[in-house]
Amino acid sequence: MIDGRENDRRKVLRIALVADSPDSKNEVRDALSGVAEPPLEVLEREPDQPETDSAGHPDVALIVFNGNEAASLESLRRQAAQSPRPVMLAVLKERSAGLMKRVIRAGADELLFTPLDAGELTGALLKISEARWRAERAQGGTIVSAVSLVGGCGVSSLCINLGLALRRSLNKRVALVDLDLQAGALAVMLNLEPDVSMLPLAHSDRKLDSLQIESVLTKHSSGVYVLAAPKRLEEGEAISDATVGATLDLMREMFDFVLVDCGDHIDEKTVATWERSEQLFYVLGQSVAGVRCAWRFIDLFERLSLSPLEPRFVVNRFVASHAIGEKRLEDTLGRGIFATIPRDDRVTEHAELEGRDIFEIAGGSALVRSYEALARRVSPAVDGAGARSGGFVSRLFSALGARS
Repeated sequence: MIDGRENDRRKVLRIALVADSPDSKNEVRDALSGVAEPPLEVLEREPDQPETDSAGHPDVALIVFNGNEAASLESLRRQAAQSPRPVMLAVLKERSAGLMKRVIRAGADELLFTPLDAGELTGALLKISEARWRAERAQGGTIVSAVSLVGGCGVSSLCINLGLALRRSLNKRVALVDLDLQAGALAVMLNLEPDVSMLPLAHSDRKLDSLQIESVLTKHSSGVYVLAAPKRLEEGEAISDATVGATLDLMREMFDFVLVDCGDHIDEKTVATWERSEQLFYVLGQSVAGVRCAWRFIDLFERLSLSPLEPRFVVNRFVASHAIGEKRLEDTLGRGIFATIPRDDRVTEHAELEGRDIFEIAGGSALVRSYEALARRVSPAVDGAGARSGGFVSRLFSALGARS
C-alpha cells in the first residue's frame, strides 16, 4: 500500500546528548523518545568526553545545562568548534537572561527549556532535518516530476516542452526520464528511436554509477537527453523503486534539471520519484472529471506526508473562454493554479506531422512563450527567502552545508 510507505527521503538525524546529571539525561532521553519524526539516533556523552570518537560526527549537539554551568559551556564551545559543526541546541532549566546570553555567545543556535515541550522539540528537530535536506539538494540539480490521474492531459508534452525551454532558452543541462512505463511516449514524441532504455539499470549486478547512466541515455538534437522506458510492456515490471531512486540520485549530479514523466499511474516508483523531487506538477484539464481526479490526488498526496514538497497545479491546453476557467478551478480545488499552457492545435499538429519541436516551428507563439515563462519560474536565480535570511535557518544551512 502506498499510504503506508515510509518516507525514506530523510536520513536519520544523529544527536549527541551531553549532560552530566543522570536525571537530566533521562528527562531529555524520554522527550526524544516521543519524537516520531524525523528519525533519530541518540549518542550519549559526558561533558568532558571528546567530541570526535568512533561514533562519528553528530548532526545536532543537545547540551543540557543543569548545575555545572562551566563544564556545559566549555562542552558547548568545543562542539561549536568542530568541523563539520553540528547544530547546537542548549537545554536550560532557568530562563535567566544572563545565562541565556552566555549560552548564545558560546555558540548555541537555539534555546530550549525544561520541562521539554514535545511539540517544540519536534519542531526544532524537523527544522534542522529540513534544512539539512535542502542543503544537500542544493549541491546538485533539480528534479521536477509531473503526473496526472487523467490520461490524455499532456503530462508527456509538458515534460518535453519544459525541458526544451530550459535547454533552448536558459542553456541548462536537461534530462527527461520516462517513468510512464506503459505508454513510453517521450521517445516517440521527440521522434527518437533509442537503442537503449533504463532496463539495463534494473539488471545491473553492481552499484549504479554515472557511466552506467550515460550508457543508456539518448541525446536529442536540442541537446536534451532522454532515459527511455523499456521497449516491451512486460519489461517495465523489472524496474523497481530502488532502481528509480538510485538512478535519479545519480542523474541529479549529472544535470541541472531532471524532468520525470510519471504518467497517470501512481505506485512505489512514483513515490520514490516524488521523495527526490524539488517540484511536482499535477497536470489537469478544464473538465469536471479532471477536477474530481485532482481531488483524489490531493487526498492521497496529503496522506503520503512528503513535506516540504507541495504539488503545483498546471492547466494544460487552457482555453480562456471555457466555462471552467482558472478562477473556478482555484475555487473548486481550494488551491492556486501555478501555470496555464494555452491550447494551440495548429502548432502542435504541425510539430507532430513534421517531426520537429514547437520551438523550431513556432518560436514566437503564445504556446512557446508560456513554456519559456514556466522554465524561468522553475529556475530562479536565487532562492530569495533562504539566501537573504540571516537568522536561524541561515545558520543551519551554513552548519549543515559543510557536511555535503
